[in-house]
Amino acid sequence: MSIRIFWRATALGLGLACCAATAPAAEVQAAFPNKRVTIVVPYSAGGLTDTLARSLAAKLATLWGRPVVVENRDGAGTIIGTSAVARTPADGYTLLFTSYAYTSNPVLRRQLPYGPDAFRPVGLLGSSHNVLLVTNRLRGQSLQNLIDRAKAEPGSFKLASSGPGSSPHLAAELFATKAGIRFTHVPYKGQGPSMTDLMAGVVDGMFDGMSSYALVKSGKVAAVAIAAEQRHPGAPEIPTFKELGMDFVSGSWFGMLAPAATPDAVVRQINADLHRALEDPAVRAQIAKTGLLVSLSRPEAFGQFLQAETRKLQALLQSGVRIDLD
Repeated sequence: MSIRIFWRATALGLGLACCAATAPAAEVQAAFPNKRVTIVVPYSAGGLTDTLARSLAAKLATLWGRPVVVENRDGAGTIIGTSAVARTPADGYTLLFTSYAYTSNPVLRRQLPYGPDAFRPVGLLGSSHNVLLVTNRLRGQSLQNLIDRAKAEPGSFKLASSGPGSSPHLAAELFATKAGIRFTHVPYKGQGPSMTDLMAGVVDGMFDGMSSYALVKSGKVAAVAIAAEQRHPGAPEIPTFKELGMDFVSGSWFGMLAPAATPDAVVRQINADLHRALEDPAVRAQIAKTGLLVSLSRPEAFGQFLQAETRKLQALLQSGVRIDLD
């Protein structure tokens, strides 16, 4: 089975803070921000990444006394929005709030319109584990039942994702490899549209984080298993794949990045203010509803995390999983 790895883990942009160009301190504006700040989300409105970005933007606007606008620029597996931010001035006034596709795209795609050193990390917000959700007509089906059905009719099991190369997509690919099945991938421009079609029964299932747990509780979709080491404290009734006999752990992350040449002082101030925003009980309550495990890191630690995520994805491909996005 062919394997394609196009970028080195150490180059991912992955933007290690130590590798980013920075402006002299004297050039950094004394007061940041002194105008509107835009946070670009390379996914459609309504998904988890968008929801988190808007929660943080509202609090940052209060802290800064300046407008903080969230702009959705979805498409091409997050490449459209990400490349747009890469072309903006490196002054902290345009930021990227993104997730798993940021680390998967450089590994899975032949070419990108931005280089491996286009960004520097600002802060990792947190992470979540994927849950296999199915449409209600499959409610009550066990994991083994679903696998048996998929084996009996190869390609008939339709799994949606929030886009090619996204965490749900790669989770589906890894699941299929471990289960020994073939499925049909149905990519969407974000989590919102894919979930709408799952509830409508257009697709059979999808992997998503605990942000969708409210839909499970309301009976709009059904949860089969969570790809975590242990059950989620907020949903103890959902078994892990390991409990059901499959060694399968998969999830996503959410974080903020800035163009690579953004000054150190600006990056560190934004990181510090993100910490302040997360200290707000109202913000934490909003995030808690998504099931996200909050763990805001400093820029350097986020850079190290991005490298580690890239190495894990490369190891996945080396294990035999084939994913062609181009």
